[in-house]
This record gives sequence, C-alpha cells and structure tokens, in this order.
Amino acid sequence: MTFAWAATRGPTRQHLLWVALALSLVLNLCFIAGAVWVHIHEPALMMSPEERFHRIGAELALDPQQRQTFERYSETFRVDMQRMRESVDPLMSAARTELAKPDADEATVTRLFDEAAQARRGFQRELIAKTLAFLAILSPEQRAKFVELFHQRLKPWGQRPQHP
Repeated sequence: MTFAWAATRGPTRQHLLWVALALSLVLNLCFIAGAVWVHIHEPALMMSPEERFHRIGAELALDPQQRQTFERYSETFRVDMQRMRESVDPLMSAARTELAKPDADEATVTRLFDEAAQARRGFQRELIAKTLAFLAILSPEQRAKFVELFHQRLKPWGQRPQHP
C-alpha cells in the first residue's frame, strides 16, 4: 500500500459516508412527512347508520319539534334499509349461486338481478317520499346541510372536507 493510494482512498470512503448519511436523513424526513400527512388527512372512519344520523342531527341545529321528527325519520330510514336488505340479499345470493354454476342459466341470472333491482327501486321510492316529508320541515340552510352531510360518505378519500 502506497501513500498515494491511501491518500486517494481515504476521502472516497469519507465521501461515501457523507452521502449515505445524507440519504438516510432525506429518507427519514420523507417518512416523517408522510406520517404527518396521513395523520392530517386520515380518512373518515366508517360510521354505522345510527352514528351517521346522530352526527347529522347534531350538526343541523334542530329545534325540539324538528329533532323529534328527525328521530322518527332516522328510525324509519334504518328499518326500511333493513327491510330492503332482507328483501334484496336473497335475490342477489341466488343470482351469485346461479353464476357460480358451470352451466349458469343467463335468463335466471338476469331475472334475479332484475327482481333485486325492482325491489331496491321500490324501497328507494318509499324513502324518497319520507325524506322529502322530513326535509319540508327544515329551513333552506338546514336542508342543504342535511343533503351535504348525508351524501358526504360517497366522496372519495381525497375529496372529503378536512376536519380541523
């Protein structure tokens, strides 16, 4: 080993060490920034229908009469949604069972999906009438807020309003 070789080799190792430390620092900063971003922009937790209605009712600033009507509406909504699931789920299950067969009958699958869609539409029509009756007792501001809050869960993660 000569002095010239050692002199050229030393700074190279030291240079590589500094590059490795700088890279480590940058990666750690990126990790921390990502963790902070996820914490700030975390997705809204999935709420049960009861929790969603409770949240909506709390944000509407309802008077006592409106609150009572809202409670009846939310209970009716919950019961109707349960009835719809009990009506539609067996049809969807039967359609999936038929689809899984090696010799699935297209007419049967189509009929089952059509029946499920018709049942769902019937329940939706009933709920629309009940929702419009409830909305009629709200002020225009409350009505707009209700519609915004009710459909908020349908927005993708990045489009949801940020909570302070």
